[in-house]
Amino acid sequence: MSYFNIVPNQGGYRAAEHEFKLTFLNRTTILPITDDAIPRSCLSLYQFADILNMVDDHVYLVDVIGLLASVGEEREYVKEGKIMKMIVKELASKELTIRCALFGEYMDQVNKLLGFDYVEQPVVLVELAKVKFFRGQVGLQNVMHAIRLYFNPNIPEFVEFKKKFFFLP
Repeated sequence: MSYFNIVPNQGGYRAAEHEFKLTFLNRTTILPITDDAIPRSCLSLYQFADILNMVDDHVYLVDVIGLLASVGEEREYVKEGKIMKMIVKELASKELTIRCALFGEYMDQVNKLLGFDYVEQPVVLVELAKVKFFRGQVGLQNVMHAIRLYFNPNIPEFVEFKKKFFFLP
C-alpha cells in the first residue's frame, strides 16, 4: 500500500481501539498479496452483557454474534427532511437479547435472508456496529456504510457460538 496518511484515531466512529488510523488519498495504491500472514478478518467480539451495561454511546464500533431472535416490521421516519426506512431485529445470546436497528440497504439484506425460508434460525455476525442509546435503551445500529452482516458465516467464531448456544460437543 502506498500514498496514504496516518492520523490520530479520533471521532465518534472508530473501527479500532488504536491510537492511529490510516486514511486513503485520491492517489492511494493498494496491491493484493497472496500471503496468508495477514489475517483476512480481525473480529473483536463483544459480549452482550458488556454492551447492555454501557451507559453512554460507545465511540468504538463493535462486533457481535447472536441468534436472530426476531425481526420487527419495516418502519419509516423522517430525519432532516429525508424519509428513512428501518427495521429492528433482536439478537440472542443465551438469556440476553440486544436490539439492532438497520437502515436502508442493510434492512434489505435481512429481508432477502427471510425470503429464503430458512428451516432454522440463522446465527448473525454483525461487524462494525455502533452502540447507541435510543429512548433510554442501548442497542446497535448501522452507521456510515461501515457495518457488515453475515448470516451463518463459515468462520470459527460461528462454530464456537453454536456449540455454546446449543450445548453441542
